[in-house]
Order: sequence, then structure tokens, then C-alpha cells
Amino acid sequence: MREILLAVFAFMLTWVALAAIGMVVLRWRLGRANRVSPAVKSPAPLLWLWTPMRAARLHRRLRTAVALIHLSPSPRTRQAPSLSVDELRRELEYQAVELDQHLVIAVRHPRSHRRGLLASLDVQVGEVERLALRLSNMSRPTGTPSSGWAGPVTPPEVLERMSEQLDLLDAAQLELTEIERASGLVDVDELLAVTQAPVAVMPPPPPTPLPFETRRTGRVPRP
Repeated sequence: MREILLAVFAFMLTWVALAAIGMVVLRWRLGRANRVSPAVKSPAPLLWLWTPMRAARLHRRLRTAVALIHLSPSPRTRQAPSLSVDELRRELEYQAVELDQHLVIAVRHPRSHRRGLLASLDVQVGEVERLALRLSNMSRPTGTPSSGWAGPVTPPEVLERMSEQLDLLDAAQLELTEIERASGLVDVDELLAVTQAPVAVMPPPPPTPLPFETRRTGRVPRP
């Protein structure tokens, strides 16, 4: 009986330990995902990962802006511009981390002061997003779109461009046909029209008139 109890206790202790390790790993992963900068631990609560609070939305916007900076490749063609862009990226990331800490401090103020602080921080977060987008565009090689497509064009513009290309193709085909006709080459259209025209049917010949005796007696004369 004692051995059975020890086995049950060891089994339960193992599952409790695994559950505790799983919770620690999950909390660590959520904490990493909640960081504005991957290198700096954020003081923002984990609820800011999904809560619709205004401060939480600003926090997530900062995370997205910094992620955009890290996703954009650094230019490698020239040494001096690369260094200046990398310095700007690090400085902007540092400012985003500072704003995130100010957000955490702002939500601790009374509601009467909190609204004004968040409004001011909202403007600064928008500026960080704008600068992050400019740095991302500057970091890409010239002519390379950010999304991999040819550019942010609207469907009507695409359809209009396709229509213009088809008009040019039609004009080129018509011009080629006119050149062939002027050079005395075979006109394919006329040749097809002749082969496709219906063949005229010849009328049958008129019947040969019978001799007078045959018509009078109704008998065919013997030869």
C-alpha cells in the first residue's frame, strides 16, 4: 500500500512540475512578445497584448513600429549611409522604449491627468511610426517595393494600364497587316473569306423534247 501511495505521489508531483515549467515558459514567451525592443524588458503588463485600452493600443503600435525597423534590411552598398541609417534606427528604437515607459507611468496617474498625458503620447507614437516607415523605405534598395509587389496602385489604375497595352497591341497588329498588304503579300483575311464562301450550285440541264409521234401515240418508236 505504501509503494502505491509513493507512486501516485511521484506521478502527481511530476505533472505539477511539468505544469509549473509550462507556465514559466509561457510567461517568458509572452513577456518577450510584449517587449517594444527585443533587447529591453518592457514594464507594460501582459494584458496590454490584447486589451483594448488606449495605453495598450499605443504600446502595440510602438511594438509594430520597432518590428518594422528590424524587418527592413540595412543597405550594404555604401559604408557611410549604412552607418548613419543604423544609428538612426537604434536611436528611434531607444525613443520607442522611452515612450513605452512613459505609457506605463501615465496610466498610474488619476483619470483627469491621464487623458492629457495619453493624448500627448499618442502624437509622439504617431511620429515614431512615421519615422520608422521612412527608415524602412530608406533601408531598402532603390526600386524595391516594401511588400514585394510592383507598387501601391489601385485596381482601376491597373485595369486602365492593361487596356492601354491592349490598344497598343491592336494598333501594332493593324499596322503589320497594312504593311503586308502594301508589300503584295497574301491577305489572310481575303483568303479565308474565299475559302469560307458557299459554292454556287449549277442548275440541271433542260429535258430533251420528245418526237411528235411519241407525243401523239405515247409510244417510243423503235430504232
